[in-house]
Amino acid sequence: MKRNHWIMHQDWEDLVFMHWPIPAKALRPFIPRALEIDEYDNTAWIAIVPFRMRNIRFRGLPPIPFNNELLELNVRTYVTYKGVPGVYFITLDANHPLGVFLARKAFGLPYVHAKMRMKQSDSHIHFTSCRTHNGYPPAHFHAGFQTISDPMHARPGSLLYWLTERYALWVVRGSSVYKGPILHSHWRLQKTEADISVNHLVDFLPPSIFKEEPITYYSKSLQTRIFPFEKQS
Repeated sequence: MKRNHWIMHQDWEDLVFMHWPIPAKALRPFIPRALEIDEYDNTAWIAIVPFRMRNIRFRGLPPIPFNNELLELNVRTYVTYKGVPGVYFITLDANHPLGVFLARKAFGLPYVHAKMRMKQSDSHIHFTSCRTHNGYPPAHFHAGFQTISDPMHARPGSLLYWLTERYALWVVRGSSVYKGPILHSHWRLQKTEADISVNHLVDFLPPSIFKEEPITYYSKSLQTRIFPFEKQS
């Protein structure tokens, strides 16, 4: 990946990582066979990640003048392809109809339409979502978040670093595998308490997995650069 070949800039703001440990065998039916499930100390992980995306612009152009902001809520896990680690998205709910359409058609990403709201006051965030995509059940998600620490960087080698410092996403279309490189600085994270009142995003998995409190961290803002998808040999 050449660092000056990025095609899109995005700011990710008020992002919350919620992570739960999960047996790899519970995830396997939902991950393409071409990808290996990545594990930390013999444990796989699944995450729910709500955030706001702003300042979306293509390289060499000013920010998109209309609808240059969206809310997103993704369900993700961690995989490798030929030893290269990255993120695999199971679903990506978003409240931007054009963005959902383009991401599905151009990149094969599993974006779906949803109605969403994010409310903020001091160190507290409340996020709600209701999926409205044709052919999908209307999955609801309601949660509140309260930060309880100062910002810090994850220590290399730690579980938190392994979960968050990922610089590629993997997509499988038919028999082809694609890598989507992403460039950004290291996350500045704050430990956070999550109060999840409704969560139907992961109803395809055993509910016992989500009885545990998630490992939850918040990041105020991160600038990212998106690179063209690369078809793998």
